[in-house]
Amino acid sequence: MNGDSRRNAENRFDVVVCGGGPVGLSMTYLLGRAGLRVAMFEKRPSTTTLPKGQYLHASTAEFFRQWGVWDLLADAGWETEDANGQGFYVNVANGPVAAIRAIEGTHEDYVKKWGAHSPVFPRKIPASDYEAAIRRRAESWANASLHFHTQVTDVEQLEDGVRLTVEDVPSKTMRSVVARYVVACDGAHSFIRSRLGTGQDHGPTFGNQVLVEFRAELDDTLGKDGFFHSFILNPRYAGWFGSKHPGNGLWRYSFRHDEETPPVREVLLERIRGALGMPHLPIEIIQTYRFDYSTGLLRNWREKNVLFAGDAAHWHSPWGGFGMNSGIQDANNLAWKLELVLKGKAAETLLDSYQEERKSKALITVKSATYNSLHYQAIAEAARVGEGALFAQGRISAEAQLFLSQRTIPHGDNAVLHTGYQLGTVYRSRAIVGNGETAPAPDLVEYVETTVPGVRAPHAWLSRQATGERISTIDLWGRRFVLVGHDMPDYWKAAATDVADALDIELPAIAVGANAAYRPLDSKFERLYAARLGDVVLVRPDGFVGAKLCAPDKAAAVRLLLDAMQSILGIAASAKNPEIEALA
Repeated sequence: MNGDSRRNAENRFDVVVCGGGPVGLSMTYLLGRAGLRVAMFEKRPSTTTLPKGQYLHASTAEFFRQWGVWDLLADAGWETEDANGQGFYVNVANGPVAAIRAIEGTHEDYVKKWGAHSPVFPRKIPASDYEAAIRRRAESWANASLHFHTQVTDVEQLEDGVRLTVEDVPSKTMRSVVARYVVACDGAHSFIRSRLGTGQDHGPTFGNQVLVEFRAELDDTLGKDGFFHSFILNPRYAGWFGSKHPGNGLWRYSFRHDEETPPVREVLLERIRGALGMPHLPIEIIQTYRFDYSTGLLRNWREKNVLFAGDAAHWHSPWGGFGMNSGIQDANNLAWKLELVLKGKAAETLLDSYQEERKSKALITVKSATYNSLHYQAIAEAARVGEGALFAQGRISAEAQLFLSQRTIPHGDNAVLHTGYQLGTVYRSRAIVGNGETAPAPDLVEYVETTVPGVRAPHAWLSRQATGERISTIDLWGRRFVLVGHDMPDYWKAAATDVADALDIELPAIAVGANAAYRPLDSKFERLYAARLGDVVLVRPDGFVGAKLCAPDKAAAVRLLLDAMQSILGIAASAKNPEIEALA
């Protein structure tokens, strides 16, 4: 191979991922694990060091468990009791006047509560920790190259791919790379979206925010109350405190500031001390940030061979912790589809199901994040009305406290708990094979477990018969299609083998039962997976139910399973494949 040929090969990829935040890193990990040649480009010199993105949803934690990221984060983040909901104060010294608690009881109670629905649980973990952990896993694949301090400066659609110009930031050297597909994960101010996006729908802007990181002795006051966010009602110091960072020991204070330049140090100190109600407290200001949030949704998530994910496709306020979590869900939905298309095992139309499935969830997400932001403001503003003693005496009336307690209860269910949002996603698309059952209506709070096609395949505890190891059904999927059933007849296993051979894909059949490889530890698996309308469940690589099938014998099982797989993959029944034709 001559020099030019070698350089061309080095600059050609199956997929280029633009952006190295949690979404881009997750996409790179998943595509690298699939054996694809993938390159990621990120203009920052490394993963984030900013104090952001702390709420890890249970649904995201399940992926981290599958990827080996959860174990890397075992000692990261806040203790549950030290990051428990939101508190409202006139000032911190006078104690909270209202509270929204995410949990009641101990950490063990919290884990037990979530254990009914998932093998993992929501946690508060700094973005710096989980980004570094995903990066570590992504870098484990030899076919995945991660390029930090490298900025994409131009993008051009080709007939059968995409060409990008990238610049090494320190050296200012430029080079051209070509990929079959590009996934834009480059954030709310996406460069790729600005060049290729066609149409956006916008919502409100939450602008002019200042966030201060500082060091102070607050463990016996602000820390003792154990809130993750603490809102200040006194209008002169209105804003919120974040709980102490578990790594660097810094506190956070954020407030609205309608000027481009943040206040000077003396003003910041006066404001923080006023919000605390501690006028002489020694405070060391470490860092000040200014930021803005806008709200929007990209209309088309695919432009030829460029697809958009995370904040590049939907951007919004951070309240509720939806941003990183919904973006990683995007990556988990798209990666397996790109893999199968690039390996020639699925039609390119499979990629169209990405927007069909994820945009519906994004609509709920942008609305929920907007609701949270505006309602926290509305609750605080409404509580201040008529409360002249806020300024003069630093206290509020009994009526204001009653108002706060009544308004925070329902808002807390939607903003803090949202079990339904985290686990109750429902997909409807050409990559789901319906069976006449109706999925539960998506709800922010309530989560109804089911195996209706289109829902997350639910968690149930199993025991591996050979070793006695306790595992979750969640551990059985994440890399391939899986056929699973309670006391599965042998003809389903034979059918899965025949269909897998014909389609040249992985499709293990996993039986669960008293005499099978896996034994249920309670009645939950049988109740959910031995459903009335089907005796086997087909789970997609992203952990969602693709189909439920019922057949009396092998011939019928092969026909139904082949039809379902061809429908999901977008392969025509008349595909010119002798093995498929023989089965069909």
